[in-house]
Amino acid sequence: MNSIETDSWLDLFGPADRAGSRLLSFHTVQRGGIPLLFLPPGKREALSGLTLYPAQSTRARLAKKLLEIALRVGLRPGLERVQFEVAVEDTFAAFLRQSARTAAPPTFAVLAGNPRARGRRFVFLLLDAAGLPAAVVKAGASEAAQSLIEHEENFLRANAGMPGLPALRGGFESSRARAFALDFAAGNSPRGSNLEAPGNLLTSWLARDREMRMRDLESWRLLMASEAFPMGTAMSALAETKFHPTLMHGDFAPWNVKVCAGHWTVLDWERGQLEGVPGWDWFHFELQPALLVRHETAAQLFTRCERILASSDFLAYAAAAGIGPHARALLLAYLANCLCVTKQTEGREPLLELEQRVANTRFARPA
Repeated sequence: MNSIETDSWLDLFGPADRAGSRLLSFHTVQRGGIPLLFLPPGKREALSGLTLYPAQSTRARLAKKLLEIALRVGLRPGLERVQFEVAVEDTFAAFLRQSARTAAPPTFAVLAGNPRARGRRFVFLLLDAAGLPAAVVKAGASEAAQSLIEHEENFLRANAGMPGLPALRGGFESSRARAFALDFAAGNSPRGSNLEAPGNLLTSWLARDREMRMRDLESWRLLMASEAFPMGTAMSALAETKFHPTLMHGDFAPWNVKVCAGHWTVLDWERGQLEGVPGWDWFHFELQPALLVRHETAAQLFTRCERILASSDFLAYAAAAGIGPHARALLLAYLANCLCVTKQTEGREPLLELEQRVANTRFARPA
């Protein structure tokens, strides 16, 4: 089990002193005894803050809905009240104010990142005077967190205007922390056992004006360097395949997507790549919620994979990317990447069995 990082979002601020400090109150939503969400005390502010939590499972969505109902009538069932003193003259506090575009220090909610993940980050939802979302700030204090924040900020800046990417407002760097601010993305995560196909967005990310070989991609080199990579005739052919590279998210899952009036905004680009493997984001989007939220068996996941590969939406995308004859090999490579490179631990056993099932099926002959 990964160790728990003990850093706090309070580490982002400088030392508070009585002359320039502000006492903040929150109610905390906990998961596994660890504070996950810090909600401000006001009714409208707390309801706005609750939008930070991307509940996926049926149980989590029900719990979120019940909490929303309670907040609307002024109740805080099971929520612990905490208070913190924060320096208002601090440079990070000034960045929050600047990002919210308010004269006074903004009220905010905080989503605390996974304490077991390397490089824990924190998401601040900044609220306007009416208690409504004004902007989002993502920040981290540890060395690993700052490195991830830097990569994501640079990626968003370099790809500004690309469909589905959030608008960057600005960045922040100090001796204690690194952060960037985004426009608030309204909407909900796509969900359900039959998720809306992401084909239109993923097709727009293809670099259709150029071709590359798989072996020239950084993702492929990392996979080749990993242990237990399932090589074979189909995979060797895949290495020499020419295709259109794609902007790749790296964790393109429904909980990282907001959909509003048909418009998709994709969040959390710390694994983003400019020249990525086409198809991998699509497989991730459909398989990860099936594996982690619905807990499907390897047999069910295999059936889902067959359905993806045969769907008209995916076939159109594969043709546009130039990967049509190699789609099954790309699926096997994606599974190997999850197991050998990103080293996914949750749901690992079904993934291993799924990888074996895919490896044992007949691959289409390369054209």
